[in-house]
Amino acid sequence: MRSKISHHVQKSRVFGAVLAGVVLSGGLAVPAGARTARVPAEGRDASNAQLRCLLDGVVVPPVPGAILAVTWPGRSFHGAAGVYELGGRALRTSDAFRTASVTKTMTAAVALRLAERGDLRLDAPIGGYLDRKLVARIPYGSRITVRQLLDHTAGLYDYVRDEKWFQYALEHPHKTWKPQELVDWALRSGKPYFAPGQGYHYSDTGYVLAALVIEKAAREPLHRLYRSMLLRPLKMDRTYLEGREAPRGPRAHNYIGELDTYDFNPTFDTFGGGGLVSTAADLNRFMRGLFEGKVFKRPATLRTMLRSTPQSIKAGSPYGLGISRMALAGETVYGHNGFFGAFQLYVPKKRLAMTGTVTQSETRAKQFIENSLLVGIGKPPAAPCTRQYS
Repeated sequence: MRSKISHHVQKSRVFGAVLAGVVLSGGLAVPAGARTARVPAEGRDASNAQLRCLLDGVVVPPVPGAILAVTWPGRSFHGAAGVYELGGRALRTSDAFRTASVTKTMTAAVALRLAERGDLRLDAPIGGYLDRKLVARIPYGSRITVRQLLDHTAGLYDYVRDEKWFQYALEHPHKTWKPQELVDWALRSGKPYFAPGQGYHYSDTGYVLAALVIEKAAREPLHRLYRSMLLRPLKMDRTYLEGREAPRGPRAHNYIGELDTYDFNPTFDTFGGGGLVSTAADLNRFMRGLFEGKVFKRPATLRTMLRSTPQSIKAGSPYGLGISRMALAGETVYGHNGFFGAFQLYVPKKRLAMTGTVTQSETRAKQFIENSLLVGIGKPPAAPCTRQYS
């Protein structure tokens, strides 16, 4: 079981892995006022029926449930299938879920907001914000910049990829982790993948450090920054940072195989790189707000966020600041996924946002997500809906 779980972690780190096989493309956001073609009523009904079929089809063992929200200008689809927990009530579209690495996009957005107001410099060395003793312990610590933490080009060893850490986390599900402990584990367990700026390697360690930088630069705790800069303005009323804020409604059970992780202490993943609990509707509000001018003061800031690094492009996983880029059926798509099954996507030219979760980490949700996206952009799914995606 442990080896299977560890292998799955390695395969599901960034959204590019979810849509494996899609081709690289360019493209930026479309202004909020851009016109899109109206879809006739019969077309809307047909696409909603296909999305419903796909949603029902993904809920086969070992998947307990799934939630899907798709919004276009003037129309939407919201659906849930399966159960809230094994043996329990039906899953609802309003049920919240752990977003895991989907949080990285919000963390990067907060950092960019701080940069806009002059409190944070993306290309400043992290030593200007972090404790000197900590920076001295980090290989190349004096050379790593804030930007490199956010775009995964710092080369920092990723503690989540450490087999011993993952086994320890599973064996101690109620342990309260401090951010410093996660960084310490990484520093004593592995060497840098490369010198800063010399490559691309996804790293949760980098996002823990990024969160420490953000708190120091803003002189405020991370959960308050999420709320003041993103959650409150975008009316993401059901979203909260687990372990730092009180729950805001029912949270669906997430599974790793047969293991129910509902009661796991969330602090192994609640500082920068993960930790937000949200709903499909709230994540949809975030993605629409991000691309439609409701998060940043200047359009150039969004362009900075979306610009994939040459290093990530060379590695085959185009990644900007907390967000991946991919292409499907000729459309540029931006988004992120999370270990527990959450996902958020946006197609700028279609002004389409697709968000949701599959509440089982040990499943291949790729076909479900890809086919739902194809239906959303008005293309036929790769295969007819057969209600079988396990």
